[in-house]
Amino acid sequence: MPDSDRKTILVTGASGLLGANLVLSAKGMQHVVAACNSHPLRSDGFKVAQADLRQPGVIQRVIASSEADWVIHCAALTDVDRCEAEPELAYRLNRDLAGWAAEGAAASGARLVHISTDAVFDGERGGYREGDPARPINVYGHSKLEGERAVLDACPGALIVRTNIFGWNAQPKQSLAEWFLGKLEGGQRCSGFSDVYVTPILVNDLADLLLRLLETGKEGLLHVVGKDCVSKLEFGLRIADVFGLESGLLEPADADSVGLRARRPRRLCLDGTEAEAALGHPLPGLDDAIRRFHILRTNGYRDRLRRMLELGSGLLPETDLLGNTPNAEVTAT
Repeated sequence: MPDSDRKTILVTGASGLLGANLVLSAKGMQHVVAACNSHPLRSDGFKVAQADLRQPGVIQRVIASSEADWVIHCAALTDVDRCEAEPELAYRLNRDLAGWAAEGAAASGARLVHISTDAVFDGERGGYREGDPARPINVYGHSKLEGERAVLDACPGALIVRTNIFGWNAQPKQSLAEWFLGKLEGGQRCSGFSDVYVTPILVNDLADLLLRLLETGKEGLLHVVGKDCVSKLEFGLRIADVFGLESGLLEPADADSVGLRARRPRRLCLDGTEAEAALGHPLPGLDDAIRRFHILRTNGYRDRLRRMLELGSGLLPETDLLGNTPNAEVTAT
Protein backbone atom coordinates (compact mmCIF):
# COMPACT_ATOMS: atom_id res chain seq x y z
CA MET A 1 0.00 0.00 0.00
CA PRO A 2 1.42 3.44 -0.89
CA ASP A 3 2.40 5.39 2.21
CA SER A 4 0.00 8.20 1.28
CA ASP A 5 -2.93 5.74 1.44
CA ARG A 6 -2.09 4.43 4.89
CA LYS A 7 -4.17 5.37 7.90
CA THR A 8 -2.79 6.16 11.34
CA ILE A 9 -4.25 3.75 13.89
CA LEU A 10 -4.01 4.32 17.62
CA VAL A 11 -4.37 1.10 19.62
CA THR A 12 -4.98 1.49 23.36
CA GLY A 13 -4.16 -1.36 25.71
CA ALA A 14 -1.44 -2.29 23.23
CA SER A 15 0.33 -4.71 25.57
CA GLY A 16 -2.83 -6.71 26.24
CA LEU A 17 -4.06 -9.87 24.52
CA LEU A 18 -5.96 -8.14 21.71
CA GLY A 19 -3.92 -4.93 21.60
CA ALA A 20 -0.51 -6.54 21.08
CA ASN A 21 -1.77 -8.91 18.39
CA LEU A 22 -3.60 -6.06 16.70
CA VAL A 23 -0.42 -3.97 16.59
CA LEU A 24 1.47 -6.80 14.89
CA SER A 25 -1.37 -7.34 12.41
CA ALA A 26 -1.72 -3.67 11.50
CA LYS A 27 1.86 -2.40 11.49
CA GLY A 28 2.71 -3.65 8.00
CA MET A 29 -0.41 -2.11 6.46
CA GLN A 30 -1.00 1.11 8.39
CA HIS A 31 0.86 3.61 10.58
CA VAL A 32 0.43 2.37 14.15
CA VAL A 33 0.73 4.18 17.47
CA ALA A 34 0.61 1.74 20.40
CA ALA A 35 -0.59 3.27 23.68
CA CYS A 36 0.32 1.26 26.76
CA ASN A 37 0.43 1.69 30.50
CA SER A 38 2.46 -0.55 32.79
CA HIS A 39 4.02 -2.80 30.13
CA PRO A 40 6.09 -0.63 27.75
CA LEU A 41 6.49 -2.11 24.28
CA ARG A 42 9.67 -2.45 22.28
CA SER A 43 8.97 -0.55 19.09
CA ASP A 44 9.50 -2.37 15.81
CA GLY A 45 7.80 -0.67 12.88
CA PHE A 46 5.37 1.33 15.03
CA LYS A 47 5.40 4.19 17.54
CA VAL A 48 4.84 3.65 21.25
CA ALA A 49 3.23 6.09 23.67
CA GLN A 50 3.44 5.15 27.34
CA ALA A 51 0.88 6.98 29.46
CA ASP A 52 -1.26 6.54 32.56
CA LEU A 53 -4.62 6.42 30.85
CA ARG A 54 -6.46 6.32 34.18
CA GLN A 55 -5.94 10.04 34.55
CA PRO A 56 -8.65 12.35 33.12
CA GLY A 57 -7.60 14.09 29.92
CA VAL A 58 -4.63 11.84 29.12
CA ILE A 59 -6.22 9.60 26.50
CA GLN A 60 -7.82 12.62 24.82
CA ARG A 61 -4.37 14.21 24.47
CA VAL A 62 -2.84 10.97 23.20
CA ILE A 63 -5.52 10.72 20.50
CA ALA A 64 -5.11 14.34 19.46
CA SER A 65 -1.30 14.22 19.43
CA SER A 66 -1.16 10.97 17.47
CA GLU A 67 -3.32 12.50 14.71
CA ALA A 68 -5.04 9.13 14.45
CA ASP A 69 -7.53 8.42 11.69
CA TRP A 70 -8.74 5.31 13.51
CA VAL A 71 -8.78 4.49 17.23
CA ILE A 72 -9.23 0.94 18.47
CA HIS A 73 -9.87 1.07 22.19
CA CYS A 74 -8.79 -2.24 23.74
CA ALA A 75 -7.66 -1.02 27.17
CA ALA A 76 -9.79 -2.49 29.96
CA LEU A 77 -9.73 -4.41 33.22
CA THR A 78 -10.77 -7.90 32.12
CA ASP A 79 -10.01 -9.90 35.28
CA VAL A 80 -13.58 -10.75 36.28
CA ASP A 81 -12.84 -11.55 39.92
CA ARG A 82 -10.61 -8.48 40.35
CA CYS A 83 -13.44 -6.33 39.00
CA GLU A 84 -15.70 -7.81 41.67
CA ALA A 85 -13.12 -7.07 44.38
CA GLU A 86 -12.23 -3.59 43.10
CA PRO A 87 -15.37 -2.11 41.53
CA GLU A 88 -14.07 1.46 41.64
CA LEU A 89 -11.08 0.47 39.51
CA ALA A 90 -13.32 -1.58 37.20
CA TYR A 91 -15.60 1.39 36.51
CA ARG A 92 -12.66 3.75 36.07
CA LEU A 93 -11.06 1.52 33.43
CA ASN A 94 -14.11 0.00 31.77
CA ARG A 95 -16.57 2.91 31.87
CA ASP A 96 -14.75 6.19 32.44
CA LEU A 97 -11.76 5.44 30.23
CA ALA A 98 -14.06 4.24 27.44
CA GLY A 99 -15.99 7.49 27.61
CA TRP A 100 -12.80 9.56 27.57
CA ALA A 101 -11.56 7.64 24.53
CA ALA A 102 -14.85 8.37 22.78
CA GLU A 103 -14.59 12.05 23.67
CA GLY A 104 -11.08 12.16 22.23
CA ALA A 105 -12.10 10.41 19.03
CA ALA A 106 -15.12 12.66 18.54
CA ALA A 107 -13.07 15.80 19.12
CA SER A 108 -10.35 14.76 16.66
CA GLY A 109 -12.69 13.31 14.02
CA ALA A 110 -11.19 9.81 14.32
CA ARG A 111 -13.27 6.68 13.72
CA LEU A 112 -13.57 4.68 16.94
CA VAL A 113 -13.89 0.96 17.58
CA HIS A 114 -14.57 0.12 21.22
CA ILE A 115 -14.01 -3.47 22.36
CA SER A 116 -16.71 -4.86 24.64
CA THR A 117 -17.68 -8.31 25.85
CA ASP A 118 -20.31 -11.05 25.80
CA ALA A 119 -20.52 -10.63 29.60
CA VAL A 120 -23.01 -7.77 29.21
CA PHE A 121 -25.65 -10.54 29.01
CA ASP A 122 -27.03 -12.66 31.85
CA GLY A 123 -26.32 -15.97 30.11
CA GLU A 124 -29.79 -17.37 30.66
CA ARG A 125 -30.33 -18.50 27.05
CA GLY A 126 -27.45 -17.66 24.70
CA GLY A 127 -27.71 -16.90 20.99
CA TYR A 128 -27.77 -13.19 21.77
CA ARG A 129 -28.20 -10.69 18.97
CA GLU A 130 -27.27 -7.03 19.04
CA GLY A 131 -30.80 -5.86 19.88
CA ASP A 132 -31.34 -8.22 22.81
CA PRO A 133 -31.55 -6.60 26.28
CA ALA A 134 -28.24 -6.54 28.13
CA ARG A 135 -28.51 -7.75 31.75
CA PRO A 136 -25.05 -8.29 33.27
CA ILE A 137 -24.75 -10.26 36.52
CA ASN A 138 -21.31 -9.20 37.78
CA VAL A 139 -19.27 -6.01 38.15
CA TYR A 140 -17.19 -6.74 35.06
CA GLY A 141 -20.28 -7.03 32.87
CA HIS A 142 -21.93 -3.97 34.43
CA SER A 143 -18.81 -1.83 34.02
CA LYS A 144 -18.40 -2.88 30.38
CA LEU A 145 -22.07 -2.16 29.62
CA GLU A 146 -21.70 1.28 31.20
CA GLY A 147 -18.63 1.71 29.00
CA GLU A 148 -20.69 0.98 25.88
CA ARG A 149 -23.21 3.62 26.91
CA ALA A 150 -20.50 6.17 27.65
CA VAL A 151 -18.99 5.57 24.20
CA LEU A 152 -22.27 6.03 22.36
CA ASP A 153 -23.10 9.15 24.37
CA ALA A 154 -19.79 10.80 23.48
CA CYS A 155 -19.30 9.39 19.97
CA PRO A 156 -22.57 8.19 18.40
CA GLY A 157 -20.79 7.05 15.22
CA ALA A 158 -18.54 4.61 17.07
CA LEU A 159 -18.48 0.86 16.41
CA ILE A 160 -18.83 -1.27 19.56
CA VAL A 161 -17.65 -4.85 19.13
CA ARG A 162 -18.72 -7.52 21.61
CA THR A 163 -16.51 -10.56 21.51
CA ASN A 164 -14.80 -13.43 23.35
CA ILE A 165 -11.14 -14.02 22.45
CA PHE A 166 -8.32 -16.50 22.84
CA GLY A 167 -4.77 -16.54 21.54
CA TRP A 168 -1.12 -15.95 22.34
CA ASN A 169 -0.45 -13.31 24.98
CA ALA A 170 2.51 -10.94 24.92
CA GLN A 171 2.42 -10.75 28.71
CA PRO A 172 3.41 -13.58 31.08
CA LYS A 173 -0.25 -14.14 32.02
CA GLN A 174 -2.14 -16.77 30.03
CA SER A 175 -5.29 -16.75 27.96
CA LEU A 176 -7.63 -19.72 28.50
CA ALA A 177 -6.20 -21.52 25.48
CA GLU A 178 -2.63 -21.08 26.78
CA TRP A 179 -3.69 -22.30 30.21
CA PHE A 180 -5.24 -25.47 28.78
CA LEU A 181 -2.20 -26.02 26.59
CA GLY A 182 0.27 -25.55 29.45
CA LYS A 183 -1.55 -28.06 31.63
CA LEU A 184 -1.98 -30.65 28.89
CA GLU A 185 1.59 -30.41 27.60
CA GLY A 186 2.80 -30.80 31.20
CA GLY A 187 0.73 -33.96 31.60
CA GLN A 188 -1.37 -32.38 34.35
CA ARG A 189 -5.04 -32.97 35.00
CA CYS A 190 -7.17 -29.86 34.60
CA SER A 191 -10.81 -28.85 34.67
CA GLY A 192 -13.00 -27.10 32.15
CA PHE A 193 -16.42 -25.66 32.85
CA SER A 194 -19.01 -27.91 31.25
CA ASP A 195 -21.82 -25.44 32.02
CA VAL A 196 -20.33 -22.21 30.59
CA TYR A 197 -20.81 -21.72 26.83
CA VAL A 198 -19.09 -19.13 24.63
CA THR A 199 -18.37 -18.38 20.96
CA PRO A 200 -14.57 -17.86 21.05
CA ILE A 201 -12.62 -16.23 18.23
CA LEU A 202 -8.85 -16.33 17.73
CA VAL A 203 -7.46 -12.90 18.55
CA ASN A 204 -5.58 -12.77 15.21
CA ASP A 205 -8.81 -13.41 13.33
CA LEU A 206 -10.53 -10.67 15.31
CA ALA A 207 -7.69 -8.24 14.60
CA ASP A 208 -8.01 -8.88 10.87
CA LEU A 209 -11.78 -8.43 10.98
CA LEU A 210 -11.56 -5.18 12.97
CA LEU A 211 -9.31 -3.66 10.32
CA ARG A 212 -11.79 -4.67 7.60
CA LEU A 213 -14.73 -3.27 9.56
CA LEU A 214 -12.98 0.08 9.94
CA GLU A 215 -12.76 0.28 6.16
CA THR A 216 -16.49 -0.42 5.80
CA GLY A 217 -17.52 2.49 8.04
CA LYS A 218 -19.75 0.21 10.14
CA GLU A 219 -21.29 1.88 13.22
CA GLY A 220 -23.26 0.78 16.28
CA LEU A 221 -23.23 -2.58 18.07
CA LEU A 222 -21.78 -5.67 16.42
CA HIS A 223 -21.10 -9.20 17.67
CA VAL A 224 -17.80 -10.40 16.19
CA VAL A 225 -17.14 -13.90 17.48
CA GLY A 226 -16.37 -17.40 16.29
CA LYS A 227 -18.99 -19.44 14.49
CA ASP A 228 -19.11 -22.27 17.04
CA CYS A 229 -20.85 -22.20 20.41
CA VAL A 230 -18.96 -24.52 22.80
CA SER A 231 -18.57 -25.14 26.49
CA LYS A 232 -15.20 -24.25 27.99
CA LEU A 233 -14.65 -27.98 28.50
CA GLU A 234 -15.29 -28.62 24.80
CA PHE A 235 -12.91 -25.78 23.97
CA GLY A 236 -10.18 -27.51 25.96
CA LEU A 237 -10.92 -30.84 24.28
CA ARG A 238 -10.56 -29.26 20.85
CA ILE A 239 -7.23 -27.74 21.91
CA ALA A 240 -6.09 -31.21 22.93
CA ASP A 241 -7.21 -32.69 19.61
CA VAL A 242 -5.47 -30.16 17.37
CA PHE A 243 -2.23 -30.24 19.39
CA GLY A 244 -2.25 -34.05 19.66
CA LEU A 245 -2.46 -34.10 23.47
CA GLU A 246 -4.14 -36.44 25.95
CA SER A 247 -7.78 -35.40 26.21
CA GLY A 248 -8.31 -37.73 29.16
CA LEU A 249 -6.50 -35.21 31.36
CA LEU A 250 -9.48 -32.86 31.02
CA GLU A 251 -12.24 -33.15 33.60
CA PRO A 252 -15.65 -31.42 33.67
CA ALA A 253 -16.36 -28.83 36.36
CA ASP A 254 -19.30 -26.64 37.35
CA ALA A 255 -18.66 -22.90 37.53
CA ASP A 256 -20.22 -22.72 41.00
CA SER A 257 -17.97 -25.45 42.39
CA VAL A 258 -14.61 -23.67 42.30
CA GLY A 259 -15.15 -20.73 44.64
CA LEU A 260 -14.97 -17.83 42.20
CA ARG A 261 -15.66 -14.38 43.64
CA ALA A 262 -17.89 -13.20 40.78
CA ARG A 263 -20.92 -15.00 39.39
CA ARG A 264 -20.39 -16.36 35.88
CA PRO A 265 -23.11 -16.24 33.21
CA ARG A 266 -23.70 -19.69 31.76
CA ARG A 267 -24.73 -19.30 28.11
CA LEU A 268 -22.94 -16.38 26.54
CA CYS A 269 -22.86 -17.47 22.91
CA LEU A 270 -23.40 -14.53 20.58
CA ASP A 271 -25.11 -14.52 17.19
CA GLY A 272 -22.73 -13.18 14.55
CA THR A 273 -25.22 -12.89 11.67
CA GLU A 274 -24.94 -9.10 11.46
CA ALA A 275 -21.14 -9.26 11.43
CA GLU A 276 -21.21 -11.79 8.60
CA ALA A 277 -23.47 -9.46 6.62
CA ALA A 278 -21.18 -6.49 7.27
CA LEU A 279 -18.07 -8.46 6.29
CA GLY A 280 -19.61 -10.33 3.37
CA HIS A 281 -18.35 -13.74 4.49
CA PRO A 282 -18.81 -16.28 7.32
CA LEU A 283 -17.13 -15.86 10.67
CA PRO A 284 -14.27 -18.31 11.40
CA GLY A 285 -14.95 -21.77 12.78
CA LEU A 286 -13.27 -22.91 15.98
CA ASP A 287 -11.29 -25.86 14.63
CA ASP A 288 -9.70 -23.74 11.90
CA ALA A 289 -8.96 -21.05 14.49
CA ILE A 290 -7.22 -23.52 16.81
CA ARG A 291 -5.21 -24.88 13.89
CA ARG A 292 -4.07 -21.32 13.12
CA PHE A 293 -3.24 -20.89 16.82
CA HIS A 294 -1.02 -23.99 16.53
CA ILE A 295 0.65 -22.80 13.31
CA LEU A 296 1.42 -19.40 14.83
CA ARG A 297 3.49 -21.03 17.56
CA THR A 298 5.21 -23.35 15.12
CA ASN A 299 6.18 -20.37 12.96
CA GLY A 300 7.69 -18.46 15.88
CA TYR A 301 4.88 -15.91 16.11
CA ARG A 302 4.48 -16.32 19.87
CA ASP A 303 8.15 -15.50 20.43
CA ARG A 304 7.95 -12.39 18.21
CA LEU A 305 4.90 -11.25 20.12
CA ARG A 306 6.61 -11.64 23.49
CA ARG A 307 9.71 -9.81 22.33
CA MET A 308 7.49 -6.72 21.96
CA LEU A 309 7.55 -6.38 25.75
CA GLU A 310 11.33 -6.18 25.93
CA LEU A 311 12.36 -2.71 27.00
CA GLY A 312 14.73 -1.05 24.61
CA SER A 313 15.03 0.96 21.44
CA GLY A 314 12.20 2.85 19.84
CA LEU A 315 10.18 3.80 22.93
CA LEU A 316 8.33 7.05 22.34
CA PRO A 317 7.67 8.37 25.87
CA GLU A 318 4.64 10.41 26.80
CA THR A 319 6.81 13.52 26.96
CA ASP A 320 7.27 13.32 23.18
CA LEU A 321 3.59 12.93 22.37
CA LEU A 322 1.96 14.92 25.14
CA GLY A 323 4.47 17.45 26.40
CA ASN A 324 4.36 16.23 30.00
CA THR A 325 5.99 13.55 32.11
CA PRO A 326 4.29 10.14 32.42
CA ASN A 327 2.97 9.10 35.81
CA ALA A 328 5.13 6.33 37.25
CA GLU A 329 2.13 4.50 38.70
CA VAL A 330 0.29 2.81 35.89
CA THR A 331 -2.27 0.07 35.68
CA ALA A 332 -2.59 -3.09 33.63
CA THR A 333 -4.03 -2.78 30.16
